[in-house]
Amino acid sequence: MQSASAPKRRCVPGPATLGEFVLTRRLAACPRDQWMAALADSTEVVVPDAQGAPSSLGIEKAISVVQSRAYLEKRALQLLVPFTKDEGDWRLVTLDFGVEAQRHDCEFLMCFAFQVGSGELSITSPYVEIGFSLPVPTDEDPVFVLTVRTAVGFPRIRGPA
Repeated sequence: MQSASAPKRRCVPGPATLGEFVLTRRLAACPRDQWMAALADSTEVVVPDAQGAPSSLGIEKAISVVQSRAYLEKRALQLLVPFTKDEGDWRLVTLDFGVEAQRHDCEFLMCFAFQVGSGELSITSPYVEIGFSLPVPTDEDPVFVLTVRTAVGFPRIRGPA
């Protein structure tokens, strides 16, 4: 899961669908600035920094993914079915086009947390990042390869029957 320090005061307006971007600092061995916006459902959208502003390419990718979110989210959730046996739902918490996506060599990551029963997320909620990558760059509609990039906190992984 990506950690960020308290947002700096610098904000820039983003497209109406993404809202305002806030500069954040990723905590790691090599700290890097990134920009974060929140969608109406509180899903975070993270794009890389480009010379002190949100990356325009990152914003373009984010807009495209947000517009296709229902389809892409459905594809990602198909990979998560085998991970738990509890009743509950996976909730998309972050669309990451920043440092973590680059680290995993992906165009973007969809980060999900598992909600049991009440729908409340906690620090112990299982968390999974699904990476979307392009095997071959194309000018046509992209065909993404999906892979589970990170899986954290699965005390009840479904085993063989």
